[in-house]
Amino acid sequence: MSSAISAPTPPLRVLVIGAGPMATQVHLPVLAGLRDRGLVDLALVCDLDRTRADGAAATFGFGASTGDADGALARGDIDAVHILASAQIHYEYGMRALGQGKHLFVEKPVTPSAAQAQAMADLAHARGLVAVGGHNRRFYPSLRAARARAGRAGWRQAQAVFHKPMAGQAPGFGAASWLGANGIHSLDALLWMMDGPPEHLAAHASGETFSALMRWPGGAQAVFLCDNAAGFRREDYAFHAAGVSCAVTETALTVRMDGRPLTTAFPGGMTSFALEHDAFLEAIRTGTEPPHGLAALVPSLHLCELIERGHVGPVSPPRTSTSRVAAPERTILVAGPWGAALAPLLADYRLATPADVTDTRPDVVAALLGPGAPAPDATLLNRLPNLRVVGVAGLSVARLGGDALLARGIALVNASDAHAESVAEFALGLAILGRRRAFPGHAVMRLGGWGVVVPPRGLRGLARRLKPTLRRLGLLPWVLRMKVRLDAGGGGGGRPAQARDLAGAIVGLVGWGANARAFARRLAACGAQVLVWSQTADGADIRREGAQPAALDQVLAADIVSLHRGLTSATRHTLGTAELARLRPGAVLINVARGGLIEPAALLDRLRRGDIFACLDTYEEEPLPPRHPLRRLPNVFLTPHIAGGSVDMRQAAADEVVAKVARLLDGGAVDTLTSDRLRGMS
Repeated sequence: MSSAISAPTPPLRVLVIGAGPMATQVHLPVLAGLRDRGLVDLALVCDLDRTRADGAAATFGFGASTGDADGALARGDIDAVHILASAQIHYEYGMRALGQGKHLFVEKPVTPSAAQAQAMADLAHARGLVAVGGHNRRFYPSLRAARARAGRAGWRQAQAVFHKPMAGQAPGFGAASWLGANGIHSLDALLWMMDGPPEHLAAHASGETFSALMRWPGGAQAVFLCDNAAGFRREDYAFHAAGVSCAVTETALTVRMDGRPLTTAFPGGMTSFALEHDAFLEAIRTGTEPPHGLAALVPSLHLCELIERGHVGPVSPPRTSTSRVAAPERTILVAGPWGAALAPLLADYRLATPADVTDTRPDVVAALLGPGAPAPDATLLNRLPNLRVVGVAGLSVARLGGDALLARGIALVNASDAHAESVAEFALGLAILGRRRAFPGHAVMRLGGWGVVVPPRGLRGLARRLKPTLRRLGLLPWVLRMKVRLDAGGGGGGRPAQARDLAGAIVGLVGWGANARAFARRLAACGAQVLVWSQTADGADIRREGAQPAALDQVLAADIVSLHRGLTSATRHTLGTAELARLRPGAVLINVARGGLIEPAALLDRLRRGDIFACLDTYEEEPLPPRHPLRRLPNVFLTPHIAGGSVDMRQAAADEVVAKVARLLDGGAVDTLTSDRLRGMS
């Protein structure tokens, strides 16, 4: 469903910034339809993920693709810009687009704050440009019909409900809360239906749940409810006046007068999205103010902020904001996924991709390499004479040519802190559960038993089960002699290890670095005694974390032994037969570092004795083969290299590296990688 718009001559040349799911599933199909109607020319699509940009260009017929948004905004042949990304990008690039004289469409949330939305609206007005936001509820045919029914008399009471099942999920789209990320749709629709913002608000916010009671001049009232931890999605509206009530959903309007309902169906789906784009083009063509102009959306954004704060009292106008319109002069190259972590850079740096570097670029001062990003080759580096720092959203930099970067005088930073904290948390869990014998207890429970001793297998298990029968048959003495022989040969005899607390335990760390440091802090807080063996660490650094330097034999004699070394030719098989023999019965061995630190055959031999327990997250051969002997041992807990792989860790890693790069470029002190540290890393 689209309104009839006469085609401009020539069609508006459009730049789209952002080729993520919302763009490709909703907006780009609409724009492609407008192109087919002769209304727009899809000139250029931009995304820092060049795979997404190139894919969108091919799928929807753009003339070209790029990763350099500022370069695209500077083009003189672009008439209108659609920004379909996060709130921070909407604001920074929106201001630059308006500053370059482009009409502007930004998705919801239009900006991080109402003040910034007002700044964009003011700039658009000053430049004589059209600037709108993607608040498509203003284009629901059902709501429009209800608004038309109200006429100038308006509604005396209203209700708006917006619930989604998003419990435990972080707010999306760069918004501060789920109210700003999603509930703003319903809140804005309510204000639009009531012809403006209320004069008084009584709001309550608790986690993902928001409610508000509003009063308008003249006495009209409304209730707004938004719960983003609900069990299902719900969005509906109700409006009441003397003798008439309207119940509204996206696809239906039910009017009740004198108790008699009359329901009218309306189209849903893509209809409102098509209409909002039509209205944007119509406003450009005619110079009229569109329903979703940024100035009209500011009150909703301001009210959203007040509800988030639990405001009770009169509703004052939003504050204004100022921003630099010109594009920054310095550029940071971005490769791989970084998401919202880039937001702090947008005001001060241009962002581009390595593929956008086709000639010498003295403006490029830094590069960010995300997961899966290729190493910068010599050709690229030769074109970047002022490259000062490369940030890697990971721990290992071996595949990225760290030594070659350092040789060029380029600083190198990684996500050491984020990885260390995540790995240390995982290792602490293993230490506690291993010490408590929770893993064998779990195995016993799965077998229908009770306790922490796994039922014995083979001859030993058979003997225990048949002990009464063997005694009657006179075979028990023979079985006991066999038990003695098995115990003498390392078969794991003796009293089973008992469940113990972590507090008071001695924990030995093999190696010292960021991971070990974070682990030591947690262990000390739990009351454990921490011993550290390292060939390179400073003893004072170890003591600062509440641990003590120790010899390797002391560390291997601890209650818990945990590995924290990088894997190099010098550290491979740090633990072999002799070292593993030093582990005393009942010890817990943890490896969340590198599998190659332990000699595999020696590890199997030591585990087969049955008197130690191992928690292994890494292996010399990964993935671990399906029929590997480790999978059949009862005294191991195996995980698939996940100690440092959580979603939260990846986000923290991106944030950490961006902060380090920004601080270094601003002249601040940053912990950078050195040649010595690179030699000790995997």
